[in-house]
Amino acid sequence: MTQERPSRQQFDCRVRLAVSGRQTIVERYAANLSEGGMFIRDDRPPPVGSVVLIEFVLPDGQSLSRAAARVVHSRPATMEGDTTAGMGLQFVQLDALAQEIVEQLNGQTGTDVKAKAEPEQTESRLFDLRGLEAPLLASSGPILGIDLGTVNSCVAVVKANKPHVVLGPQGYDVVPSVVFVSDQEEVFVGHKALERMILQPHRAIYGSKRFLGRPFISKEVQTYGHFFNYDLVAGQDGRTAASVDGKLVPLEVVGGHILSRLRQMAELHLGCNVGRAVITVPAYFGETQRQAVRDAGRIAGLNVERILNEPTAAAIAYGFGRNMKRTILVYDLGGGTFDATVLRIKDDTFEVLATDGDPFLGGSDFDDRLTEFVLSSFERLGNPSLRRDAVAVQRVRFAVELAKCQLSEATSADIDLPYIAQGSQGPLHLQMKLPRDLFERLVQDLVDRTFIIVQEVLDRAKILSKELDDVLLVGGQSRSPLVRQRLFERFAQKPSSSVHPTEAVALGAAIVAEALHSDLQIHMADILPATIRLGRADGGTTVLISRGERLPVRKEFEVPSEARSEGIRVSLYRGELERTDENTFLGSLVFPTSQNATTGGAAKVVMQVSGDGLLSMHAFNPATGEHRELDLLLNDN
Repeated sequence: MTQERPSRQQFDCRVRLAVSGRQTIVERYAANLSEGGMFIRDDRPPPVGSVVLIEFVLPDGQSLSRAAARVVHSRPATMEGDTTAGMGLQFVQLDALAQEIVEQLNGQTGTDVKAKAEPEQTESRLFDLRGLEAPLLASSGPILGIDLGTVNSCVAVVKANKPHVVLGPQGYDVVPSVVFVSDQEEVFVGHKALERMILQPHRAIYGSKRFLGRPFISKEVQTYGHFFNYDLVAGQDGRTAASVDGKLVPLEVVGGHILSRLRQMAELHLGCNVGRAVITVPAYFGETQRQAVRDAGRIAGLNVERILNEPTAAAIAYGFGRNMKRTILVYDLGGGTFDATVLRIKDDTFEVLATDGDPFLGGSDFDDRLTEFVLSSFERLGNPSLRRDAVAVQRVRFAVELAKCQLSEATSADIDLPYIAQGSQGPLHLQMKLPRDLFERLVQDLVDRTFIIVQEVLDRAKILSKELDDVLLVGGQSRSPLVRQRLFERFAQKPSSSVHPTEAVALGAAIVAEALHSDLQIHMADILPATIRLGRADGGTTVLISRGERLPVRKEFEVPSEARSEGIRVSLYRGELERTDENTFLGSLVFPTSQNATTGGAAKVVMQVSGDGLLSMHAFNPATGEHRELDLLLNDN
């Protein structure tokens, strides 16, 4: 970083901050200033990659100090009074006074500021692939409410009997669910990962929640896995893992790093160690996926007290303590997933009537549509294709994501990417105006898919549209005017805005967490979101536990035994169709038999699904008299 005085030339924009002197800078911006950059509030920040001139100006208009910085994170306001909107800046040039102030704030005379910024600056460490070896922390004390999201994650706590979201050192209320692995095997999480992702996209693991806990052989992984910049491979236990430079990275470890970052933020906020959490998952999440979230929690040093469904958490944030009696639809369109759930609320009892979802339908799919449109439009103008340039594609993706957010408020957005490629006549710039109506035409079918699921859920709950008292919007993509308009047309009522779309899930989880160690009373009645089936040799399936069964649930079934040394192996599936290849592979059960067993009989298996949706099984073999807990193996043998 140089210390020359930045000039006013060659900048995408300029920010002028009024100050009365040097001490004003120290007092006013200490909380937002760190060694490498700063955070500036702005409802319409410039896009990632922009170069900004920051100028501190005295009352007489004279410039006191200047700094040049590059935008590494940009978040526009999504509603009036959005205090988290702004830009994260990384300094590239400081004048002498700015350098002196930064050094003061980061350790010479400003030790308190350094302590505040420490989690953001020390989240890089050698990558640890050893798995579940992190010690669990205190078994008492605060319990966190965590929304572990596909695109962004959030942590909330209850203080003074009120739940609120914990902000990071730079003022953000969310942590991007991104983990970046450097060539030195250092790990960067959240915003630090996003900064590096734009230059080395193949080293960033993102969207991993879609594959967390899934068998690598599952059709979901095989169908969607190749759309990501990083490789997906089979882990040692058959679960899906990521691969960076040939290094196996279990997705539970990825989730563990994100959860650890959230835990650090909460500890800084609370001023004490935290070792327990309630973590939310999509309602349709399978049994192995829920267990993988628990494993990720252990990696982060958290004892997961409860796995809570995201729509239920949002409903609790909406209805707890309001003494209401209502039937509501939770429309949860997040960054990577969609859930639709009908609940009945009576006082502080929350009963799920029906739920369904799509794990590959969310805001990132809207981004995909926009990215493809921009790339194709650029090519149609006679420009070279950008598709083989991963850095250029990532720049486009960041730009369209920002434009999409702006279209939640504005009727058009500009995409402006200088020096996107090198042409025969020199550098090429990508400039495009994106009207909202064009964006809505591009994603219309994605919104249509959500309404198909909504109707199926209403039918299953035996609820008519007119019987709904409220429609609750959850998830960042639900802010889209198209979504709100379609919901109004469908249900003849405006969707509720009584809870923050991106904070509701974490806030509800925090309320449940508080109830676990206080006298708060919350009653939740959940259901099994998808049928569990037993695979047969003819390719068909037999239903074991039906979708909609009230949790917890217990089921016994028998498996014909054979006298063979390798034992009995049966496969379990999840879904509503008859054939094994039409459902999601859940895993295989192996019940060993004695080599000397020659009698017939059957192995009796007891299957239990807990209130959290976690699956456990044990078996008794009459041929050997053996009792045994059964593990679910995620391979295809």
